[in-house]
Amino acid sequence: MSYLVFARKYRPQNFDQIIGQEHITKSLKNAILSDRLGHAYIFSGPRGVGKTSCARILSKSLNCKDAPTINPCGKCPACVEISESRSLDVIEIDGASNRGIDDIRNLRENVKFAAISGKYKIYIIDEVHQITPDGFNALLKTLEEPPPHVKFIFATTAPHKVLPTIRSRCQRFEFRPIPVMSIMAKLEAIVKREKLNIEKDALYLIARASEGSLRDSESMLDQLVSFSKEKISTKDVVSVLGTIEEELFVSLLDKIIHKDTIGALDIVDDFISEGRDAHVFVVSLIEYFRNLMIAKAAGQRIDKLLDMPPAMQKKILEQAQKFTLAQILSFINILVDVQQMFKRVDSKRIPLEVGIIKLTGGFENKSDNAAPSEPNNYSKIVKQEPKSINSKRGSVSVVFPKPKSAAPIKPPISQITKASTHVDDAKTVQPKSTVALDSVLGVWQEIIEKISQTRMSIATYLNESNPLKIEGNILSIAFSREFKFHKGVLEKKENSVFVENVLSEVLNAKLKVNFIFSEDKPEGNGLATDSQSHKSKHHDVEVGQAIKSTIEAFKGRIVNKFRKEY
Repeated sequence: MSYLVFARKYRPQNFDQIIGQEHITKSLKNAILSDRLGHAYIFSGPRGVGKTSCARILSKSLNCKDAPTINPCGKCPACVEISESRSLDVIEIDGASNRGIDDIRNLRENVKFAAISGKYKIYIIDEVHQITPDGFNALLKTLEEPPPHVKFIFATTAPHKVLPTIRSRCQRFEFRPIPVMSIMAKLEAIVKREKLNIEKDALYLIARASEGSLRDSESMLDQLVSFSKEKISTKDVVSVLGTIEEELFVSLLDKIIHKDTIGALDIVDDFISEGRDAHVFVVSLIEYFRNLMIAKAAGQRIDKLLDMPPAMQKKILEQAQKFTLAQILSFINILVDVQQMFKRVDSKRIPLEVGIIKLTGGFENKSDNAAPSEPNNYSKIVKQEPKSINSKRGSVSVVFPKPKSAAPIKPPISQITKASTHVDDAKTVQPKSTVALDSVLGVWQEIIEKISQTRMSIATYLNESNPLKIEGNILSIAFSREFKFHKGVLEKKENSVFVENVLSEVLNAKLKVNFIFSEDKPEGNGLATDSQSHKSKHHDVEVGQAIKSTIEAFKGRIVNKFRKEY
């Protein structure tokens, strides 16, 4: 006999073997016992959660020699034929390849004939949403009033694509993603029956990587058995499936707790050096911080909220106590900004390293004379040779040298602004009622740099605009039509309020912002134009905010510039 994969070998054969769908199996069993079965059902939900298996079990319950029964025998000819997908009374149809009106017409003609050996003729149509509108319309009358010996069971992963007229004629059951611990328990049962040698932590990684799909987890276990002839370890799972072990994030969180920037960058360097995906790293890290957030908010009552082994729950709880809830939420915001930077910078390493530096407090301002707490180790992270960094405006070659001594740190914008106003701290300064456009133009780049310290994505979008005019206390900020997306993001209330707060702080004036489309130049006295010409004279390439932050963090310098011409 040919080899049978785990997903088929351990397929559920009765309602009690279906995992994680008790709300559905209970309803179907009650309908069978009370003889209240509908003529058409829609089983919807994600892949690999038991939709087709449940349809087959329902078919056996109706055509078994003991039918109707909630416990089909599994041994009679009808049950065996249905389990092996060769029953003439249970017709399984692929909706993707039988989607046209002619296919549905043939089906409509065939439903007139009675079942051959069982009581019912049952049509199971998988991925029914693939059927065309004309095909659905041809099925409507038959579906509404089918012959008494016919049952329809539709399975789909996209119920919203099924016509409302079809949905209204069916009873719908929504299958849920299967919990990680339930999948892990099923895998442990398979491992025991197959006499496999596998680490328990490896089973958890497989269950987590399956994203709620039992079939996916069984296929992954099958693949790992072929990969490792002896004991299957977590290292094997990471190597084959590309998942990220929990220990890596536990170690990274320890670095964040101790503000060990270099140690955290070492972890990232090792990860990327192994050829692994930075995007997967960020997505998984966001999920890890989500677990910390839940642990911090729920405390000891996390058993039902965190779907993971008790030992991992305990570790998450311990780490959550090291942070405030506000800190955890800010960490998530930082990583979301990193995801946005991924879309704008070709190198995925740079945004990830910027994010890690922010997470560990590497951007926090220190005293000008403060010496590093330990020798700098940047040479391990970035080589001495120039590296080309690509952005939408051009490419920049940057050298990140190994610092010999602590360099003076540029004071933050708030300090520059405060010093320039010569205001005594003991006195209360009243905000200005009005401000000139020239004043805004003079500090516009400084405002963007200040915003980038906490909201990199907002600074990046704002960098494509220019202050156009001031009417009363309303500052109009102009975008070209090509930056419609940027304008839309900044117009969101939380973003526009954030920009207004920074403007008010820097200019000591209460300003409101209005984002508009315009190709006009600022109405000031030319300060912006002079500033831009001066900037272009010394910098042929406008370096993005992400690249600026990286250069400052690593004490680098630009050694070559190439500007793209459009």
